[in-house]
Amino acid sequence: MKTRRFLWWGSAVVLMAAFAIGGSYTWYSFARPCEMDAVQDASIFLVTQMKRFDDVYVSATDNPSQTAIIYPVAVLQQILVDTQQVAVPACMRTAKNELINYMQSVVRAFEAYSANKSDTTIKGFLDDSYIHIRNFRVELDAVNKCAPICWPF
Repeated sequence: MKTRRFLWWGSAVVLMAAFAIGGSYTWYSFARPCEMDAVQDASIFLVTQMKRFDDVYVSATDNPSQTAIIYPVAVLQQILVDTQQVAVPACMRTAKNELINYMQSVVRAFEAYSANKSDTTIKGFLDDSYIHIRNFRVELDAVNKCAPICWPF
């Protein structure tokens, strides 16, 4: 009887140890993509993309004729596509998505302007862009403060 009880408790201990090891490995696998080097590299990339985008955005508003913005909008769209295609650590996905949403809103505002949409429509896109760029900055700061132990979801 004692042998049977010992086997049961021994099996329970081994099973708990396996769960602990498996849980630790899972946590490490998810947290690891947010290592400092990966977060710093992704942060530099995203901020560089934002600055490139903003430079073109400002230059496009310097000469706001509907024909003069065709080329700058094409460049803005290319920066947007380049940003979408780069993988970032799991903990930075929200920041990247906010940056992409910002860029999309600006491009939509220019497209609305080119299509002679109402000022209200254009302003709506620009208001959205301000919200997304503010969210991007807040999220990027938060990730840079919590790295390397950020929960990636």
